[in-house]
Amino acid sequence: MLVEKHAAETFRLAAAIVGVADAADVTQETFVSAWQQLPKLRDAGAFGPWLRRICVNRSRNWLRSRGRRPRAALEISDEVGNVDLRPDFRAEVEARAILEPAFESLSVDQRAVLALHYSIGLSISEAADALGIRVGTAKSRLSAGLAVLRRELDDPRRDVETEVVT
Repeated sequence: MLVEKHAAETFRLAAAIVGVADAADVTQETFVSAWQQLPKLRDAGAFGPWLRRICVNRSRNWLRSRGRRPRAALEISDEVGNVDLRPDFRAEVEARAILEPAFESLSVDQRAVLALHYSIGLSISEAADALGIRVGTAKSRLSAGLAVLRRELDDPRRDVETEVVT
């Protein structure tokens, strides 16, 4: 029941950090780890934040052990593993082409805060709790991540590359 309840959110969080291609593996590792550590959970009401923290840590370990840069995941549907492609998906494809390189410029910590706050919809306080950090640190990482995205999206070289591709 816990897996059914938290699978979609856990997958979205993993996808935002490691990318869609590896998100299923990280999600599975997250639930295996949670199962193994379940006796250590003191407050059953804190399962959601506890699971998110495990997912973020598993995502970090995944990226570290594979030496990979994360791939961006912009919009994931509620069905685990399925990309949301509406009938006219051109806007999503164009957004992905523009945003994906910018997302790859973020650190894992910045991606985690952005994913928790914007993809999962947690408040800054809830995101900080899920990451086991102070609210001020979460705000700082969020601000820094948004600054990186703004800088990357305002880069005039990106416009030249986009024009060549189209």
